[in-house]
Amino acid sequence: MSDPDLEELRQQTQRTDRLAETAPDADEDADIVEELVDNLAAIDSGEQAKTFAARDQSVTALLATLDDHDAEIEAVGTALQSALGREVDPAELDRSEIVRLAVRLGLREAAPEYLDLLADASAEHARRNV
Repeated sequence: MSDPDLEELRQQTQRTDRLAETAPDADEDADIVEELVDNLAAIDSGEQAKTFAARDQSVTALLATLDDHDAEIEAVGTALQSALGREVDPAELDRSEIVRLAVRLGLREAAPEYLDLLADASAEHARRNV
């Protein structure tokens, strides 16, 4: 292998710490958790909707198609449940559950630190509302 080949291989295998570059610092963590707690309270009180919307033609087409095919929605849904380490329960699966699971899986894969912050905020919200 020539030196340029070795250098290219090194660059391809060089590790980067993507999460360290994008992860919030401790002060930001506390601010984000507090804002999440406030938003959870606003959702509980009805000041803020508990639903969200996304505009994506292709995903909308997929979800509409899955709605028409029970076996397919079950296959996708149970795969998402399994990937998230949840109990596989096909009875819980509908279009909304597929979206919720997919968003959580995407966040877990791309930005797990934010799911950790959400867990912290959910616990704090519950503690404040006991």
